[in-house]
Amino acid sequence: MKTWGVALALVAMTALGGAMYYVTRPDGNSTTDEKAREVAERIGYPVGTDANSYARAALSGNTDPKYFAVIGITDSPTDDPEKVRVSLVFRVHDPGTSEDPPSFRLWERDPVTACYRADFNYYGVTKGGPDRIRCPEDARPITPPPAQKTGVPEAYLDAFKAILAGLPPAPTQDEVLAALRAKLPPVPVDEQTKLPWVEPRLDAFVKDGAVGIIAGSGGQCLNGVRLADGTVAAWYPPRVQTQPGEYGCSGESALALYRVPPPK
Repeated sequence: MKTWGVALALVAMTALGGAMYYVTRPDGNSTTDEKAREVAERIGYPVGTDANSYARAALSGNTDPKYFAVIGITDSPTDDPEKVRVSLVFRVHDPGTSEDPPSFRLWERDPVTACYRADFNYYGVTKGGPDRIRCPEDARPITPPPAQKTGVPEAYLDAFKAILAGLPPAPTQDEVLAALRAKLPPVPVDEQTKLPWVEPRLDAFVKDGAVGIIAGSGGQCLNGVRLADGTVAAWYPPRVQTQPGEYGCSGESALALYRVPPPK
């Protein structure tokens, strides 16, 4: 085949490939693409606790399932920040100009319903953003369950003091944790969702007759200490001290922070 014949064949194959791509590409347009991208980028941070938390964030402000719905929720727990930990499938409907008064229509735009898969790792939506997919047949909008309230109940402050004061003279770490689990008051029930609060994380540390304990949840970290001389204290340190990279939130950090003045 002559050179010009090869060139024509390549042009024809390229054109055919492009035509096949647009024929087979899942439905959608620039409006639905932008909506899916905006939602995915908005909910990528702060990092959600699970797929349901991402779904709740996606539906915030998108209350009409006719135009936006979550139709797929997948959890993929991992400790690797680079790996996908959550996947959502969105359904986005663009009514086109069908809902506009005829006098407002400068041009006609057909309605379209598009579906997207968005994968999230620790840092947010993965590179490339949501991908168009074919809408699953018979997919229905998913309403994720309400979130359990997080935080440290107010009653824990006085309970910490009483539990620390009632410990034996030289308790082990296991004895301290057992006392906390047995004597802390039950978490309250959220009046709005009727769900109990998330149980706070507990930790204890014992060294040279001193005891440090914490209850952490929802960004709060209640600290408690009993020193070797019997001194008992319980308090909430400033978050700047308990966040990762600083003192943190642990029984050991509670003992360290007791001797550190709060930041001005």
